[in-house]
Amino acid sequence: MQIVVAGLSHKSAELALREKFALLSFSDIAQKIKSSPITDAVFLSTCNRFEIYASGFAGGVDGPEVLLSFFEDLIGKTSSREDIYLYSGLEAVSHLLKVASGLDSLVVGETEILGQVKEAYERAKSEGLTGKIGNILFQRALYVGKKVRSETGISVGQTSVASVAVELAQSIFGNLSESSILVLGAGQMAELMIRHLVTKKSPKILISNRTRERAEALARNFRAVVWPWENRQEALEEVDIVLSSTGSPELVITKEMVESSLKNRRGRSLFMVDIAMPRDIEEEIHHLEHVYLYRLEDLEHIVAKNLEGRSAEISKAKEIIESKTAEISQWFKALKEGRELSFKHSDRPKAPRTAAG
Repeated sequence: MQIVVAGLSHKSAELALREKFALLSFSDIAQKIKSSPITDAVFLSTCNRFEIYASGFAGGVDGPEVLLSFFEDLIGKTSSREDIYLYSGLEAVSHLLKVASGLDSLVVGETEILGQVKEAYERAKSEGLTGKIGNILFQRALYVGKKVRSETGISVGQTSVASVAVELAQSIFGNLSESSILVLGAGQMAELMIRHLVTKKSPKILISNRTRERAEALARNFRAVVWPWENRQEALEEVDIVLSSTGSPELVITKEMVESSLKNRRGRSLFMVDIAMPRDIEEEIHHLEHVYLYRLEDLEHIVAKNLEGRSAEISKAKEIIESKTAEISQWFKALKEGRELSFKHSDRPKAPRTAAG
């Protein structure tokens, strides 16, 4: 029995490299796995990481080496092995539990990652990529992720990339109630950003999305204005802030578009925050006068500030993960010996803690 994870994240690889993996399609990766010696796998792709978890290999091959080679081949070996982390056995188990619990995220304690892990597992299972070990492993990871959030205060405060993006905008403008904001995208991250903007009493929120119906549905919920996708360059002439999080494989805001909009801005500063993966906004924009672009990496100093005062809760989360990793280890041992060993579910997650708790 071999359990291995290979991956790269905001901790190990530059954004440009992570971007290449973000462009890979689910169907292509699934087909490659099916034609490889890997027999039990789940792959996870988010704005800050790309990982493949493998719990089964055919033909008695060297699991870690097979997975590492498979990982490199996905983008033609343009990545360096120094950028890829590789864990096996209980280290791989512990890593998955940390990921599901939000301990390995850019924003420690973020709530989105648990849903992303669940979605990755369910898609792999529906595609027939998982086996007994992988199913048990990911079901336990989801359980542990919920337990950590309900029994510790790790998720109290600004705990998502979306909320940190809005906090960054507020740190620049002070009072957002006087600012006009363009949100590009209508997915989960875009909705989260709008929810946080509403709490800041932003007077004018424009939503622009390639599929207008999705933008309209989101705008109705928050009394925002829908802006035509094809006219987004014109919006750049009016707004103070652009928050972008689309699923586009190509740039949606180019240097040329912004440069053209500056003629009618009359020297007013334009602040842009891009949390998409792959990136939505051309990086060369930051060379333009009065234009300021912030990317995922630029959110790290705010993240570090949010970690202050939460060290005790992080320690509690690590204790839970250590305990549950040991339980999984015992289950593996029993399975290897041909015994049946059930996990205890008596320790159901308690009621979620509040900021005051």
